[in-house]
Amino acid sequence: MDYEKGWERECPLPQGALMSPGTDMRVGLTSPETKLLLLLSRVCPSRSALDTAQVCIDEGLDWGILVSQSSHHGTYSIVYKNLLKLNSVPAHVLDTFKNAYNSTLRLNIQLISELDRILLALEKRSIPAIPLKGPTASEAIFGDIGLYPGGDIDILVKLEDLDRTIQYLESADYALSDKGFDHYRKFFIRELYHLRFSNGKNVIEPHWNLFFRYFEATPEFWWKDYILTRSGETLYRFLSPEKNIMYNSFRLFSKAFFQLRFLVMLAELIRHYEQKTDWNLLFAYAEGFGFESVLRVTLRLASELLGAPIPAEYIEIRKKRIKLLYNTAHRMAIRGGDVHPLRKVSLIFLKDDLSGIIRILLRRLFPSMGEIVLRYGLPVRSFKAVVYYALNPFLLSLREHRK
Repeated sequence: MDYEKGWERECPLPQGALMSPGTDMRVGLTSPETKLLLLLSRVCPSRSALDTAQVCIDEGLDWGILVSQSSHHGTYSIVYKNLLKLNSVPAHVLDTFKNAYNSTLRLNIQLISELDRILLALEKRSIPAIPLKGPTASEAIFGDIGLYPGGDIDILVKLEDLDRTIQYLESADYALSDKGFDHYRKFFIRELYHLRFSNGKNVIEPHWNLFFRYFEATPEFWWKDYILTRSGETLYRFLSPEKNIMYNSFRLFSKAFFQLRFLVMLAELIRHYEQKTDWNLLFAYAEGFGFESVLRVTLRLASELLGAPIPAEYIEIRKKRIKLLYNTAHRMAIRGGDVHPLRKVSLIFLKDDLSGIIRILLRRLFPSMGEIVLRYGLPVRSFKAVVYYALNPFLLSLREHRK
């Protein structure tokens, strides 16, 4: 449902951390492995949660399934830290989790060093930037730079600074991956929210908006009321608590509710800003963008699956349509991975307004030529792009099913 690529490189697992492809994973909520995964995918689980986790271990479980699930969902580092608080965990299991945590820690240290270098260079050019998710969030929100797997370096810049940001990144030996940007600039600015640059070692994605296609917010919206947060020895700009929750709710939705780590980020943000979040303001924003149903669904998932402290009135779902879609999202959050394309399309119906849903469906079937070029990786202004445009409704279902 979105254009972010390469999440696999955000999960640097040691060899042998994953189960063999033919292994049957038990992923229902009733399985002891899934119960343990959800109990331990929290930065500071309660004493009650840890006691229940110990019961799961004492009653017996398949450790290979737990390793595979935590790897599949990108929560292996948090699970590792919590397993250290429990008894009767096999040494080889702890070693596997420890290796994964150390790998994440090393990568995140490298990423934050590169991020700091880029932010400083942009600041010298009078280009303010806000880091998004990744290692800065891991340290500032989770309290441990190794707990949240990083991969790409994501920053928010102002739309009026985008061209100068591009110029700087290209001067710093980063190459623009989105080759159609110059030809289809209006499409990119209107319907997408970031560009992708790579230097062969790191990938950086400058964003100018944090909603795209499904919900509309002006780029300027995200910059109002940003806050300053210290992470380590550095002072960073961060989104305000309300906008950070909105962004991470949208991010989870745009990922079709997979992986669990995106939900973990949302739950930990809510815990971190529990006393600072203005819930009325948050929902006023959401109602203005037709985003309230998505917000309620993601908040309810964070509450039910991960125990996030959210006032009851903000996770109440009254509409039958949204209740049905919540059940779909719930299953997708637990299982993840292979989701039928029709189930993904059904998530569009979480949008509050019917007219908006119809517009989105029509744009998916009959997009602009810029989207066709980007979606299928075609040469700009080619006859092949015209052919793909004509076949798009058929190709779209095949493409999304392969994903």
